[in-house]
Amino acid sequence: VCGAGLSGKPSSTIGFEKRWDPYLSMTDRDAFIRELTANIPERPAEMARMVAANLGAAA
Repeated sequence: VCGAGLSGKPSSTIGFEKRWDPYLSMTDRDAFIRELTANIPERPAEMARMVAANLGAAA
């Protein structure tokens, strides 16, 4: 799975993630959203070109 803070484990279980993933223990929706989105980087300047290339519209 892609994301920040990845471990070297090739797989996991719901029980393990519930115990160790701090996001899964959060009960306040707004706090969860703030925490999850706090470190999202800006879109690359070339984002539109990359999307077009991935869709086969540009070389």
